[in-house]
Amino acid sequence: MLGGGTLMLVAMLLCGILTTTFMTNNLVQRRGSAIALISQHIFALSVAASQDQSPSIEDFNGLDALFARREFTAQFPHLDVWLPDGTIVYSNTPAIRLRNFPLPQPVIRAFAGETISEFSDVDTVDYREHGFDTDFIEVYFPLRNEQSGEIVAVAELRESTAALESALWSLTLASWATVGIISTVVMASLFGIVLEGSRTIDRHRRIQSKRLKQSHARAAQHRQLTEQAQRASKGVTELTDRYLRTVGTDLHDGPAQSIGFAVLKLEQVRKTPKVSERNQAIDEIESALGGALQEIRAIATNLVLPDIGDLNLAEVINRAVQIHIQRTGIAIAVDSRVAGVHVDQQISVCVFRFIQEGLNNAFHHGLPEGQQVIASLQKGVLKLSIVNLYTMGERSTHADHLGIGLYGLRARVQSIGGNFVFVQNNGVTRLEMWLTSV
Repeated sequence: MLGGGTLMLVAMLLCGILTTTFMTNNLVQRRGSAIALISQHIFALSVAASQDQSPSIEDFNGLDALFARREFTAQFPHLDVWLPDGTIVYSNTPAIRLRNFPLPQPVIRAFAGETISEFSDVDTVDYREHGFDTDFIEVYFPLRNEQSGEIVAVAELRESTAALESALWSLTLASWATVGIISTVVMASLFGIVLEGSRTIDRHRRIQSKRLKQSHARAAQHRQLTEQAQRASKGVTELTDRYLRTVGTDLHDGPAQSIGFAVLKLEQVRKTPKVSERNQAIDEIESALGGALQEIRAIATNLVLPDIGDLNLAEVINRAVQIHIQRTGIAIAVDSRVAGVHVDQQISVCVFRFIQEGLNNAFHHGLPEGQQVIASLQKGVLKLSIVNLYTMGERSTHADHLGIGLYGLRARVQSIGGNFVFVQNNGVTRLEMWLTSV
């Protein structure tokens, strides 16, 4: 505002001065042309051409009579008639008549046929010789011979400025008011444009700052998710290795030992001649192989998922619960508000393993009663909860070698972008998971 206002003020002053000067000069020139047009014929009648085409003093008797009239001299107080050689052949100031002066520039131009109207030049010799102390409007116009049309003299008519003062003052006020109003409107418009531009820039700056903060937040979230994914991947790898070692240990210590015992008993069968001893050994072999087969089936059941590829989400939840009920005989309360929608295979597997492992943990580490599965699906968010009761201060002695544990569940859920929570408080255990964009 300060810079623009200063520049606009300078421009307004310059425009006002130029406009006032131009309009004043134009008004004076037009007024002088009108006066010259009217006065030229009057003065020309008083200039009688002599034989040498030069006017004489007697030719201006009519002008003396004209300037004797007070109403005329009140408006036009002075008149000088110039000859081409610089002689003032007539003047209503007697001391100047028939004196020779250097031709002023306006007189030279008037001899060339121009009509000039301007304010008095106080530095000219004739102005000082007249003894003037006020300004006039000087009108220079040529006087022609009526017969030949040649310029024989130049009239310098001085007009009082009193008649023009009010007109010039009104003109000056009007021009300055116009310039001031236009400058104010332009400045206000420019200020409005700059203000709106500044607000737009500030608004864009705030938007960009907000987007930059969002970008930083998303970058931080991306780094966090990347780290979680890396940890989950590492955890899944470690979990797989540990799970394979557990399966290998279970196979070696369980079915393999039973089968090895059966192989040893076969040698005893071959070498035993008595039928009773042989039958007893066969019974032991049969019992060992049956136990090994049962353990292998239990391991296979936990390793291989049931056929859930064609099941919807609600059916996957019910299948996992029913398999656990058939295997343990424990009653499970189910509160499922999940619609029959089909989801990706990895989500179905995650849901099945979550319910399987959660119910196994509840069976081995909790009380038989109070086990509950809660499922809901709202606006693309799947929430699963497994709740069971436990005795505070006591730990179960059962070992769940075939389960992948809470660490494995957390890694599995996080690997597909979900959240995992395990809470144990006041005799209640709650295992929860959330999956978005289901």
